[in-house]
Amino acid sequence: MAFGDLIRHRVKPLAAASMMALGLIALAPGADAQSVIRDTEIEQFLKKETRVVLDASGLNPDQVHFLLIADNQLNAFATSRQIIGLNTGLILEAETPNELFGVIAHEAGHQSAGHTVRSDEIYQAAKAPMAISLGLGIIALLAGSPDAGAGLMASSQTFGTLGALRYMQTQESAADIAGIKAMERAGMSGKGMLAFFERFRNAETFSNAERYQYFRSHPLSRDRIGVLRKLVEAQPHYTAVDTPETIYQFDIMKAKLAGFLEHPIYVFQKYPETDTSFPARYARVIAWYKQTDLKKAHTELDLLLADYPDDPFLWELKGQIYFETGQIDQAIPAHQRSVELMPNAPLLQLNLGQALVARGDRPHLEQAVLHLKESLKGEPDNSFAWNLLAQAYDGQGMNGEARLAAAEAEFYNGNIQQARTFAVWSQKNLTAGSPEYRRARDIVLTTSSLMGIDPVDGETPSRRK
Repeated sequence: MAFGDLIRHRVKPLAAASMMALGLIALAPGADAQSVIRDTEIEQFLKKETRVVLDASGLNPDQVHFLLIADNQLNAFATSRQIIGLNTGLILEAETPNELFGVIAHEAGHQSAGHTVRSDEIYQAAKAPMAISLGLGIIALLAGSPDAGAGLMASSQTFGTLGALRYMQTQESAADIAGIKAMERAGMSGKGMLAFFERFRNAETFSNAERYQYFRSHPLSRDRIGVLRKLVEAQPHYTAVDTPETIYQFDIMKAKLAGFLEHPIYVFQKYPETDTSFPARYARVIAWYKQTDLKKAHTELDLLLADYPDDPFLWELKGQIYFETGQIDQAIPAHQRSVELMPNAPLLQLNLGQALVARGDRPHLEQAVLHLKESLKGEPDNSFAWNLLAQAYDGQGMNGEARLAAAEAEFYNGNIQQARTFAVWSQKNLTAGSPEYRRARDIVLTTSSLMGIDPVDGETPSRRK
């Protein structure tokens, strides 16, 4: 990779950080802490189902990334860096896919119009990363630009700052109109956006402390709702409805989120055993697992797999349950099956690589290297994958490759000085002129430039005699 390519890669929006146990566990204290989650199944739904809306909004769907915040508050935001943030609470409160797509269209309207107030606030606040994992067992956070540090993630206090911000009414109205027009161009009804706003408009009457966060940063008014209703009802696709398949996949996404994020008692009330639909069975398996009723979880998951043997996400869940309970030998074949069914999913490859690294013997470590490299082809800035790769190389005594992988991990975590140190060390154990050696050299040159030091003697100009 050339020096310039390395710089461009550094500012990619999505990355992953250090390791933690699988499952939804906060990395820092505080019950109100907000965390980012990653999940292939949910991300796949959002990317697939919103492509037409994002395209109609004038955005490149392949460059838009969804940031899932594990928080039950209704909130969403957009940044100029092609990121649309969605609180899980907002997703769970949406009654139809159309409602969720309407909110996304509104946020895309802010992006296409260049409304960047919240973007700068978020990036300046991103100083203390925290995260949790959902289903996949990895931590994810955003990699920012060099001048913004390690990237985007913050505590609830930081995101609370967003609630204090006020968009100009003209910007909100412009985003409304842009969102409705984008929905129409996409062949969708705008009634979902209208229904969502109307359902929670009464939050405007609450005190600022009680008000839903989304409506502190997106203030509504009776007049604005009235204008929006007239515009929506005038659109040719006003009566369009979500397809049965979209509704089904939406219900699966909500069931999975509920299973992981809500109290098991509530999950069992919402999805009673009399409900034999796939989403309900899925939610109950996860809830039993979170409740540590592992026998029940395994029994019901096996029944689901008997009915849906080619579902990669069921195999992923099976692997996760085994992994989290220390049954590595059982976790590996489950994750292998998920990868066989969906080989192009970087995070599924990562899960398998993680289990293989945990196994620890040389044959499994060699396999881990292969799967982690496959994962990194899809997400080359995933620092957690680089950390696992460093462990896999270390276990085989490949010191040069291990330090190079560690340098990559630190680089994408934003730890520039540590990345340079590891890259320098790696060069001492790599064959001069090899691709790995050249990659280490690129990292040294890039980090030296960012730090303002000489890549050869390691001194800043001011320190030279």
